[in-house]
Amino acid sequence: MSRLHDLVPAGIFVLVFCISAAAQIKRDMFAYKVGSRPVISLRNQYGRITDTPTAVDRVVITVVHSDAVEILHNQNENRIEMITGSQVASGAKADNVDYQVMVPPDACVILSTAAGSLSAENLQGDLILEGTTASVDAHALRDAHVHVKTLSGPITLHEIHGSYVDVATASGEVNLQDVSGPMIQVHSGTGPIRYLGDPSGGFFKLVSGTGNIFVSLPSAGIAHFKARSVKGKVDHQILDPQLAPIPGQTNSLLHPALASFEIHSLRGNISLREASK
Repeated sequence: MSRLHDLVPAGIFVLVFCISAAAQIKRDMFAYKVGSRPVISLRNQYGRITDTPTAVDRVVITVVHSDAVEILHNQNENRIEMITGSQVASGAKADNVDYQVMVPPDACVILSTAAGSLSAENLQGDLILEGTTASVDAHALRDAHVHVKTLSGPITLHEIHGSYVDVATASGEVNLQDVSGPMIQVHSGTGPIRYLGDPSGGFFKLVSGTGNIFVSLPSAGIAHFKARSVKGKVDHQILDPQLAPIPGQTNSLLHPALASFEIHSLRGNISLREASK
């Protein structure tokens, strides 16, 4: 009797394993006809979401998932919502749900995943990207409104022009290259912030708690700076040392320039450089 009792847990384990192994990978495609400036909201837990442009009146979403995962979707006039249901996190590849999203360039897109990755390119509408540990990559955007929020996931933005950009992360690393627009804001708790390339014009506000901030521009004359770190150091080799009479602070607002940088850190170091140096 006791021997039969001991075999029961093993039997259950084998049954569960067989059910898991039998799960098949599926590829579903959803197509919607939409009007101008549609709103697409997509929420996932584990996996990749990639967003690219398509025809002006179509939204096409391709989903790769196991048959153990349910995809919930709904269209209400010009709004499309898709949610991953019944998704677990056992560490197996079949747990991931990957989305390929094709939207009109002027669409408002809201993408969310806890772990995995989010990417978007060649869009012009509102773009909201939210993740926990997920990495975020957005590039080749123009005249857009970009909002990015992560807990610890790294954020990379490049080749973004004429756009409003708002980035917030608790500990993720933030990298911006050739990003310009009327207003660019980045707030990081402990992660570093790096800006490289040509800011063209506009106002840049870079703020960190303990993370270091690094800015490298092709020429010192294309931007002016107001930089301060309460407990860290400010290394301002891009500027005339006479413009920094106070330790831990520099101010170059005395010379004209198209772009303006306001940089603050509580404990992180701030470094300002010319790219050629």
